[in-house]
Amino acid sequence: MAKKKVATKGEREHMSKVASLGCLVCQRPANVHHIRPIGLGIGMRSGHYQTIPLCYDHHQGQFSIHNCKEQFEAMYGTEEELLHRTLKEIKNIEQVNNFFNLNGENNG
Repeated sequence: MAKKKVATKGEREHMSKVASLGCLVCQRPANVHHIRPIGLGIGMRSGHYQTIPLCYDHHQGQFSIHNCKEQFEAMYGTEEELLHRTLKEIKNIEQVNNFFNLNGENNG
């Protein structure tokens, strides 16, 4: 079994932004789910930038992306669609932050 790659600082920051969005399904606090594109084997996962936010129930619960993937995707969208939505939401938040310059520059 291949050793899992340790996330870089940039990857950790991205995953933190993803988790901060809240679950895409119910908006509860979320962890990141690494999407599994078609053809990726069991036990394999995509890179740390290919993650979506899901709460425990929607990530690993009884009716979740891990336990009922086909039904989950039929109700909420494919992993790729959810990834696109996640990246769009992060981009929107970053644009708002840049607009209001929340990094402390030129605030006075």
